[in-house]
Amino acid sequence: MNQTALPAEAERLLFLDGLRALAALWVMFGHIYLFAVGWQAQTFWAALPLNLLMYMHLGVDIFLVLSGYCLALPAVRHGYRVAAGWSSFFTARAFRILPPYMATLALILLVNCFVPLAAWGRHDLGLTATMSSQVWWSNLLLLQDIYGQYNNINGAFWSIACEWHLYFTFPLLIWLLRRYGLGVLLAVSIALAWGLTRLSGAYPRLPLLDASVPQPPYFIALFVLGIAAAALAHGQPFAAWRAQMQRHAWVAAAMLLALLAGVIHHYFIVDPASAVKFAGRFALVDPLTGAFSAALLVALSGLAPGRPLRRLFEQRALVRIGGFSYSLYLVHIPIVASVFQGLLQLPAYANLGSLPKFFGLALLAAPLCLGFAYGFARVFERRIHWRPRRRGAPA
Repeated sequence: MNQTALPAEAERLLFLDGLRALAALWVMFGHIYLFAVGWQAQTFWAALPLNLLMYMHLGVDIFLVLSGYCLALPAVRHGYRVAAGWSSFFTARAFRILPPYMATLALILLVNCFVPLAAWGRHDLGLTATMSSQVWWSNLLLLQDIYGQYNNINGAFWSIACEWHLYFTFPLLIWLLRRYGLGVLLAVSIALAWGLTRLSGAYPRLPLLDASVPQPPYFIALFVLGIAAAALAHGQPFAAWRAQMQRHAWVAAAMLLALLAGVIHHYFIVDPASAVKFAGRFALVDPLTGAFSAALLVALSGLAPGRPLRRLFEQRALVRIGGFSYSLYLVHIPIVASVFQGLLQLPAYANLGSLPKFFGLALLAAPLCLGFAYGFARVFERRIHWRPRRRGAPA
């Protein structure tokens, strides 16, 4: 998912890049697991930790909370206002998310010349002239979250569309925070998430539009949890009791993690049928993951640089991967698919058991994904960017 760059004054928060990297790696290795093994749980005790890879969807939840946190942080530090103005904000967001996204679409066209999309996408015919025009325009316009039936090119694109649309709610959310405070912002977001979820359940397809309510309808609450975490950790109104609050955040994070683990255990994935059942509980699992992530961000923000838990998330390798995690999220599926299809042509690999297939695919595909994403980011993230000027700043 999109990596939101921080201003220079916040560069010391390296743990944000570490968390971003862990979420991206979770998603990447989760897809590697699905290609090689499928929705099948491991039963051998030494392989049990691999089962966590099937819950990679939670990595997207973490990305979204991080996005809300990083976008809100500059506004929180400037009196809940966007110093450069909203026009510059949206221009910067467009430059940040669209060039890598469009370049990935072009990459998939190239990959499809050698590995038909039917081998790894959802469309029977691959990227051919027979693909409907709806698929093309819904992907070009980032509408996969409301036209999910056309999200056939790259399954991961739904979350990019979701975040893109959440950007347009950001001015209203910051205004609510500035005008009425954090309590009202949280109450409005929870009410909105509840209402959209009920509407989505009542009308899976909206009349006349053949579209759905933006999916997932409750992701607005996760986005706001990230904004709330930034306000609690850095906002001036909470300065007087911030130290105590940050200590309590560790307790809250631990309790939420235990609750989340209990829910996952109850709806444990063992096969494709249980995977579908677990997906049906996303409306419970995702907000829990979002709340845990927000509590963790508040807690980590209270630790001085160099403290052990901050160092855990600020390892140099993680911080570097976090710097190109958006590109990694975008490009990893076609790369993994291509490597997997190539390996299946080798009888020695095709006849392996599921675990050797996973490790073989991971050893080849993971370095390729990381290396390609790094170069991809240097071209489409770092060279194509927008640096907004604050209002009143000299030209």
